[in-house]
Amino acid sequence: MFEPAERKQFAIQVSPKVFDAVTKRAREQGLTPTGYAKLLFEAGFAARTGQERAAPVDDAELDRQVTLVFACAGHGDVAAIKKATGVAEATTERILKAWRKTGAKA
Repeated sequence: MFEPAERKQFAIQVSPKVFDAVTKRAREQGLTPTGYAKLLFEAGFAARTGQERAAPVDDAELDRQVTLVFACAGHGDVAAIKKATGVAEATTERILKAWRKTGAKA
C-alpha cells in the first residue's frame, strides 16, 4: 500500500493573461488551474534538472518532458503518450480507462 507523501507548497503570482490561459487549458483537460500548473511546473523542473546534469535540454526535450508528465498523470491522447513512454497503444488505452474508472486525478 502507498504511504501518504508529505506535501509542500509554493505560492506564485502570474499575469492575468497567463492565469486565464492556464485556466482555459486546465478546463480542457478536466483539471483545476492549480493541478494544471503543478503538471507544468513538474515538467519544467524535470527538464531543468536534466540540464543541470549536463544533459542538454532543447525545445524538443522540454516538449517530451511535458508530454511525459501529462501522460503519467493520465492526460493527453494515446498517440502522444505512446510516443513519450514507449508503451503500446492498447496498453495505454487500458491504463487510461482504468485510471478514469477509479477517478484518478492529477
